[in-house]
Amino acid sequence: MSYQYEKILVAIDGSAESELAFEKAVNVAKRNDAALLLTHVIDTRALQSVATFDATVYEKLEREAHDVLNELKEKARAAGLEKVTQIVEFGNPKSLLAIDIPDREGADLIMLGATGLNAFERLLVGSSSEYILRNAKIDILVVRDKEKIL
Repeated sequence: MSYQYEKILVAIDGSAESELAFEKAVNVAKRNDAALLLTHVIDTRALQSVATFDATVYEKLEREAHDVLNELKEKARAAGLEKVTQIVEFGNPKSLLAIDIPDREGADLIMLGATGLNAFERLLVGSSSEYILRNAKIDILVVRDKEKIL
């Protein structure tokens, strides 16, 4: 039996791994005639102290996120995808990407890049991809950069 994905959420964070996840997501969406949800979450936890002094930080980050997603949307359309949506949210990327956005949007696949964190960094800050793997209710594909694997 063959399963066909209908809505693919791809997490975009500006890393090389998320760029690879985007490229693979475009191909998976084309094969499945699926909608592509280009998603970026601005982590408000990291900005709390800065934002109390300068609220324009949020506006700038949101504008930059939309610029990146606009560029990727054009690439996806040039590759032949018609159903491409941009999502920019503020909050905790882990819970938003694992549960909230997929539930709200009806996504049935999450594609994201593997983190570049080592074991010590994961212990301190945690890995978003690890959290999403443990908590998402839908299928997940973690994309790795083969050149960064030791």
